[in-house]
Amino acid sequence: MRYQYIVFDVDGTLLNTEEAILQSFQKTLRDGAGIEKECSELTFCLGITGAAALNRLGIGNEEELLSQWKENLAALRDYVRVFDGMELLLKRLQAEGVHMGIVTSRSRAEYEEDFTRLGLYGYFDTVVCEEDTVNHKPEAEPLEFYMRKTGARPEEVLYIGDSIYDMECACAAKAACGLALWGAGGVKHIHADYYFPDPASVLSVLERLEAEDEGRKWLSWAMELQFIAQAGITYTKDSYDLERFERIRELSGEIMSSYTGLSGEKVTDLFCSETGFQTPKLDTRAAIIENGKILLVKEKDGWYSMPGGWVDVNKTVGENAVKETKEESGLTVVPVRVVALHDMGRHNKQLFAYGVCKVFFLCEIVEGEFEENIETVESGWFSPDELPVLSEDKNTKAQVEMCFDAYADKNWKTVFD
Repeated sequence: MRYQYIVFDVDGTLLNTEEAILQSFQKTLRDGAGIEKECSELTFCLGITGAAALNRLGIGNEEELLSQWKENLAALRDYVRVFDGMELLLKRLQAEGVHMGIVTSRSRAEYEEDFTRLGLYGYFDTVVCEEDTVNHKPEAEPLEFYMRKTGARPEEVLYIGDSIYDMECACAAKAACGLALWGAGGVKHIHADYYFPDPASVLSVLERLEAEDEGRKWLSWAMELQFIAQAGITYTKDSYDLERFERIRELSGEIMSSYTGLSGEKVTDLFCSETGFQTPKLDTRAAIIENGKILLVKEKDGWYSMPGGWVDVNKTVGENAVKETKEESGLTVVPVRVVALHDMGRHNKQLFAYGVCKVFFLCEIVEGEFEENIETVESGWFSPDELPVLSEDKNTKAQVEMCFDAYADKNWKTVFD
């Protein structure tokens, strides 16, 4: 496995503690410092030490207030729970022989109290708490201290956390980092090597990386060459280019034949031709909504759509949504929820003689701005009541409105035909 050491943050990553932390901090400020704050104004405290949080507000009386905060937090311990799917992930990693550790801004007493009560104590062989280092996240020192204790090299370590402080700590320590979207408040301006929608997706990414490390990268290369060749054969109008694309397809088949031992004829039948049972194609659309408006891109024909397109053969639907959005809008995004799986023939203007399944994602922006490209001429933000002329084979007014509804409903259930 590429990462022999997987290190977790605690609050917002392993444990759902946000409500307890914010409410206890709010009460501490009100009772101990006479400061009234909404919980939404205090989210900066998530992922850093209590002392650092008080320092952000320029508050003195640190020891007394920290003591009050701990008492208030202890009174809300029943609100703290393990995130769904987390124990299964930990059991699987333990069975694989992965070294699991913790780097947290909690005190050791706070860590031990919750982990003993919730039954997580036995999974982690090395734990770094607030008392162990002088400097804390986002500085590199906590993770570097972990690596010194375990003998881990930076390239062997994956740190999973839910905040920008966690990602900056990992980056400073030259380790890989993964953002736990299940506990993160958002992704804007948070750079990570991996974005995990749920605990199960950690295993999926690790399995994919393991396959690459075992020398199966050739398969993705062959598949990508086949994809490029087939697209070129389909769309080119130049006879010379047609010959080149046909040769690329032959080369992809030769790679498959060389590594699998199958005959060239068998590979061509299975891999380099559209034969066998016909299945629908996949199309992704990225719904990016901010301040009551949705981002739409304008194509060269003057019609608008959510960023998206055909799913590449070597991409997952989520990866494809990211790729298409970057190409068409210049934005780096992270898919956070699946809104719907629609049969194109039932919802859209059908242009093709084959089935198409459209996958709509809600996405959040990390960074970026529109860049000139070969597919779109501009992008813009539109409210539901001022939508431009839509490219209805890509998305209808009803589908755009559906995405607004999903954005407004945190308990939205994926729609499918």
